[in-house]
Amino acid sequence: MTEHRRAFSLRLAAALSVVALAGCSASVPADDTAALLDPAKRGAAWQADAFAGLYAQEIEWFECGPDDGLDDATADELAAVGVDLDAVACAYVLAPLDWNDPELSETIELSIVHIPATGSGAPIGTLIGNPGGPGATGVDFMLGMPLSPGFEGVLESYDLLGFDPRGIGGSTPLDCDEISSDIVAVQIAECGEHSPLAHTMGTVQVARDMELLRHLIGADRLDYLGYSYGTMLGATYASIFPDEVGRMVLDSAENAAWASPIHLFDQQVAASHAMVALATACRTEYADQVEVCPFTSEDSLLAVIAQLDATPLLASDGTEITGEVLHGYLWDSLYASAFERGRTLDTIALALFGDQDAIDWIGEAAAGGTGIDLAFTVVTCHSFPIEPDVTGLLSHIEETGVPRLLGGPELTDAVLARFLDLSCYALPESGLDYTETFDAEGAGPILVIGITGDHATPFQYAQVLADELGDATLLTLDGEGHAASYAGRSSCIDDAVTGYLLDGRMPEVGTVCDDG
Repeated sequence: MTEHRRAFSLRLAAALSVVALAGCSASVPADDTAALLDPAKRGAAWQADAFAGLYAQEIEWFECGPDDGLDDATADELAAVGVDLDAVACAYVLAPLDWNDPELSETIELSIVHIPATGSGAPIGTLIGNPGGPGATGVDFMLGMPLSPGFEGVLESYDLLGFDPRGIGGSTPLDCDEISSDIVAVQIAECGEHSPLAHTMGTVQVARDMELLRHLIGADRLDYLGYSYGTMLGATYASIFPDEVGRMVLDSAENAAWASPIHLFDQQVAASHAMVALATACRTEYADQVEVCPFTSEDSLLAVIAQLDATPLLASDGTEITGEVLHGYLWDSLYASAFERGRTLDTIALALFGDQDAIDWIGEAAAGGTGIDLAFTVVTCHSFPIEPDVTGLLSHIEETGVPRLLGGPELTDAVLARFLDLSCYALPESGLDYTETFDAEGAGPILVIGITGDHATPFQYAQVLADELGDATLLTLDGEGHAASYAGRSSCIDDAVTGYLLDGRMPEVGTVCDDG
């Protein structure tokens, strides 16, 4: 805990001890009878009344430092795009451990950062952002957004607010260090036993944290930019607090069933198709970067994976480069730019020819991605469906077909097992978030973005989300990869998003932008 956090906590604890009883005795407004039946429907008025003590706190800002994500290099880059570093500020905000229980006195801390608009006039508002994951830090994300290509107009007109979701980054951490097993279900169960926060890290709880932040910064509406999992967070907020939604952009979108076995299968199918597309494009799109292609088709890609499974390459640190490791290395490259994907193909080719530096590079990447991220797992489990619809999954797989990269075309028990992991049931709160559909009636208009070749959030679910939300428009990027806006890939997308954020102008229904 930093000195800033200690001082803040001590000052605020004294104040909250006086007003906390207001939260303990809060009642549901008489006209909000639905809140008595469904906690997810408890809106902004109920929340402010039930947690009046926390709503009375004042944010005490302090100068950000390297421990808060603002190191010298980042500071220099922000200054170069016109950010007033003296006005960049960090803080810790108290939130309840459990929004569903006003009588519980325990609180957590949320790490936040405020970045001022660079324009000379008054800002339109404050844009809150989430990069996805789940498990990525929103503080680092928002400190990086001013450097994103095409974001200049937004930066001139909006203050930015980044926050680390509960259990993530600089916020109160998920305390699950004492794990005794490699079995995922045991890890989840032990994590839940050791850390009460594991039981309240669901998306609904984080959306309620966002509503608290909106109130504390004095924003009339929540303006929001979310990517990937951040789109489910935004859709959850809009479903609980439709009247508080301002301008909301949901990029690389998924819908409410994102943590279900069927969606996991569809994601793996999309990734398999993307890997094959990358292999087959080696001689065309990446000819300038790759002298000799490591594979050029699905058959040759499968052959390389089988070769490495039989005879792994050995990195200098002892890491074995197996077919599974290669598969993970390719998966990671799908999130990168076209240039970086070309470098990935060239590195694989060099490694197969015995270049030790290339082998070590792949080994280092594999070592950095090993292990189970419990924060990711715990958040996901809150949205894992109570009824996973196993027979529906079987029918869906049979209808869709199993890619060869996933062990197909036959549907065997070995293939099926990877999509039927029920470990989330070790967490009692599994399935208590939105798992079937969102309903943001009264909110809008909301801008949803989908990418036709997205391997992480398949395009069809962006279409579904736009329908679920109601007053929402789908903007399409015809291309591969993940994250469309402000990624240096489509001025058409960037201009459409900027126009919406600055002026509320929605792109025409059916707009499709080209990649590159």
